[in-house]
Amino acid sequence: MNLITLPHDGIWAVVLGTMQDAGLPHIGCTCARCSQALHDLNQAAYAACLGIVIKRGSETAVTLIDATPDIKYQLGLLANPLGSHPTRLDRLRQPDAIFLTHAHMGHIGGLPQLGPEAMAVEGLPVYAMPALIDLLQAQTLWRPVLERLELRPLQPEIPIAINADCTITPIRVPHRDEWNAGTLAFRIQGPQRSLLYLPDIDAWDLWPQARSILVNVDIALVDASFFSGNELGGRAPVAHPLVTETLTRFADLSTRLMLTHINHTNPILDAGGHENQIMQAAGAELAQTGTFFQI
Repeated sequence: MNLITLPHDGIWAVVLGTMQDAGLPHIGCTCARCSQALHDLNQAAYAACLGIVIKRGSETAVTLIDATPDIKYQLGLLANPLGSHPTRLDRLRQPDAIFLTHAHMGHIGGLPQLGPEAMAVEGLPVYAMPALIDLLQAQTLWRPVLERLELRPLQPEIPIAINADCTITPIRVPHRDEWNAGTLAFRIQGPQRSLLYLPDIDAWDLWPQARSILVNVDIALVDASFFSGNELGGRAPVAHPLVTETLTRFADLSTRLMLTHINHTNPILDAGGHENQIMQAAGAELAQTGTFFQI
């Protein structure tokens, strides 16, 4: 996958991954899509992640939304904006901050890569809900990496300014919560555009303000794990809205609707396929790793 090179100064949102927590291929899966990705890494895809890059001349600041199991590849995509480590020129500089949406594997599973056995960051700010911070600190397994992080609590609806022109505001959303640690979406406001990043939600009906929030952003990257119940193979309904429902609810909005957090079973992954055409006809698009846009 090509390294990301931003064309000029500004504040940029960069798509660094679009898949459900396990990525593509999905571990242990022998379906045609996963088998192809296992044997041809050009077909592989990373877990959902977003980068915010502030570029000012030769200086950049890089913020990640979530620390996925694919974080080493995702930081590699940002090698140009990150630049070299100040004292180890054969290493990348660490990111400037990470914001965590919630406690599930695909969203915090990359944190150990920041620890002493791997990137060995120093004082990296990581923003999360207080209950998620407590959860991490309660597990001694996390201690080596936590000693290298600066954990900062988030409060819903209270914006964090990552520079003078860009804020990130956490918004609580309903999503299965085994540890009562909460789940967040993030509204990112730049000088030109606003963006909602919402990789996980249980159901739109459980979030009454969904439409009013989506209508008031320029771009929305939203949970599109499953296209329809046909993917579940007789299993009980899962805690994600179906793409068909998302398109019905929001296709009339002027907001640029981008679908992310795609399960490996989802047929919208097939370019030119029937379900992909339905998505496009509704005015939505499949988020693509490497895509960037100014905000």
